[in-house]
Amino acid sequence: MKHSVPAAFLILLIASGCGKVGDLRPPKNRVPAAILDLKATQNPTDVLLTWTNPSRYVDGSSATDLMNVLILQDGTTIATVPALGPGKLQSYNVPIRTPFGTTPVYAVKLETQRGKTSAASNEFPIPLIEGPGVISNLKGHMDQHRIRLVWEPPASNPSLAEIYLVRRDDGAFPPVQVTEAHWEDTNVEAGKTYVYVVTAARSGATPVSGPPSAPVSILAKDETKPKVPAGLRPPVVSDSVAILSWDPNSEDDWAGYRVYRSDSPDTDGVQLEKNYTSTNFRDAGYRPNSYYRISAVDEAGNESDKSAPVHAE
Repeated sequence: MKHSVPAAFLILLIASGCGKVGDLRPPKNRVPAAILDLKATQNPTDVLLTWTNPSRYVDGSSATDLMNVLILQDGTTIATVPALGPGKLQSYNVPIRTPFGTTPVYAVKLETQRGKTSAASNEFPIPLIEGPGVISNLKGHMDQHRIRLVWEPPASNPSLAEIYLVRRDDGAFPPVQVTEAHWEDTNVEAGKTYVYVVTAARSGATPVSGPPSAPVSILAKDETKPKVPAGLRPPVVSDSVAILSWDPNSEDDWAGYRVYRSDSPDTDGVQLEKNYTSTNFRDAGYRPNSYYRISAVDEAGNESDKSAPVHAE
């Protein structure tokens, strides 16, 4: 007599022979996460976009196949650029072809090698405003341990030149903002050459600048004369001594005075002192009808023009 095997027992036997069945997992979603930190700033001829590429897909796994960044203006793709990589800071310059006074809206998307495209980033609207033109006649010279730059306001849109940005090419300091058409650089070393660029700009939290000037190279060599000493008074004559006095010079690099005596108001005559540091001088070799002149000298050896002569009776 045959006995039938219960169906439930057979099912249990088959299950035990096949091993444990693993948990079912959903397929990975290889779509890049959306960019959330897009920013835009206006330059003279373009709009600079900056953002950080996502380091993960929307499912949280690490992004490994980012390929392109799609640049969108007002919802339309205007450019496609290679993605630098997951988590990388990236930028792109969009040439300004939209009229000033309008506000284009920018966004970006990520595209993978598998053809997956992220959602659009945060939108960044930026009002486009017209900037000033380029400054002209930038020049400079070394004097009193500093380089003084001067320039002329731009011929184009001069009323928009609310500030000027001064840059030195060695990066010793960030761009300096000034409101007048001149600036002094005190962070210089004698004998070195420095290169400067000046840009006119509209003021604001983020200045909108015009085109940069042509660079100018300045040798830090002082060839500027000091001012002529002022206030030289006719000498006081006493006991065959002529006593001269004058007002002090105020230059930072002043080094001394030179005193000259002659028999004629039209000639320099004899130099009595080379680097005299007082504003009073006693000439023990005084002769009646002598004439005196003085000059100033700076630390670089530059001598001023001579003062007008004074006469000793």
